[in-house]
Amino acid sequence: MRLYHRTTHDAAQGILRDGFRNGAGRYMTDQEWQGVWLSDVPIDPHGGPSGDMLLAVDLNLSEKAIAEYEWKEAGKGYREWLIPAELINANVKNVTRTTD
Repeated sequence: MRLYHRTTHDAAQGILRDGFRNGAGRYMTDQEWQGVWLSDVPIDPHGGPSGDMLLAVDLNLSEKAIAEYEWKEAGKGYREWLIPAELINANVKNVTRTTD
């Protein structure tokens, strides 16, 4: 399964060197959430997450394995997940820099 993660150049270097780390935020809810945002398509930095780098993340996971982490929003033209870094790092096949 290939998913995408947008981030800054510096953070991308850290991910490629050390793996993913959980971010935290409320994400327009009353609860604090932790994890790593991944999407099924590259998301434009002007309409989504900020950052000048796009990473392609190949995982040894099925859609069923990450179903509980999906954030569904009506009218959104893509799918996204907030997945724990530990799960990503334990199942990552490859992470590469890519272009949109």
